[in-house]
Amino acid sequence: MSGTNLLACICLTLAAITARADCVDPKDTYQAYNEVADAAQDRPSEFYVLSYSWAPRYCAEKGEKRGPGQKDYLQCGSKARFGYILHGLWPQGTLAKPNDYPRACAGDQPKIDRALMAKYLCMTPSAWLLQHEYENHGTCMIDQNLRTPQAYFDKALALHSALHLPNQQITNETKGKAWFAQNNPQLPEDSVYFDNKTKEWRVCYDRNFAAFACPRPGGQNGGGDSNGDDGDSGACPIKGNISGKNRKLYFDRSHPGYAGVVIDFSKGERCFDTAQQALAAGWEKAP
Repeated sequence: MSGTNLLACICLTLAAITARADCVDPKDTYQAYNEVADAAQDRPSEFYVLSYSWAPRYCAEKGEKRGPGQKDYLQCGSKARFGYILHGLWPQGTLAKPNDYPRACAGDQPKIDRALMAKYLCMTPSAWLLQHEYENHGTCMIDQNLRTPQAYFDKALALHSALHLPNQQITNETKGKAWFAQNNPQLPEDSVYFDNKTKEWRVCYDRNFAAFACPRPGGQNGGGDSNGDDGDSGACPIKGNISGKNRKLYFDRSHPGYAGVVIDFSKGERCFDTAQQALAAGWEKAP
């Protein structure tokens, strides 16, 4: 075996070990992780996203290596090496207005016991981030039974464990979506996207936790809500509907049946910006 191949093998092995290891570090003793939750925002929620950040990028932005007992020690200072980590499982807004999402639905919460957090530190290697995510997002889960810390983290861990993540940073959406499609064949088309502002990869799930095409603001693969209302102007200019006979038909605004078409993203139905996009994706114009 060549030196290059041996090094690649070692790196892959170390990555696999880190991914499965118990990430509890006795030097990770930071205690001031229960920050005040954001102001409560009670909003309707119809779907979820998992959001993934690249740990080395986050740590580089902090500008210094964290020491034992400091806030980001486990992620940025310990011997553990992390790549993509789960930033959070987030209830989102409605399909028409995905960015109008709920937050901190139960207000400020008590400090979560570190013993409970231990199980989730390989997924999200930060006590303060786990606390923050539960207070601001876990308390807003659509399913009321998932609004305890353990239930919320267990659901996030189950979804996280079902995914294969890149072992290097990818910031090109086209390349990244191709990688996810190749390595996660269970994910339907357009259920993954890259947020350019936060540089995070996001995977979309419906209210029953089935991955589905992400509703995006401004007509980017998203649009009208479950009541057939288009929401924002132009949110769903071309509606892609799947008929009872499994035909993929698209409806533009000039079609007499357009207003009555309700998009169900969980069934693979979707919105398009143009008829050309719909045709290229294999949809035909509705008669």
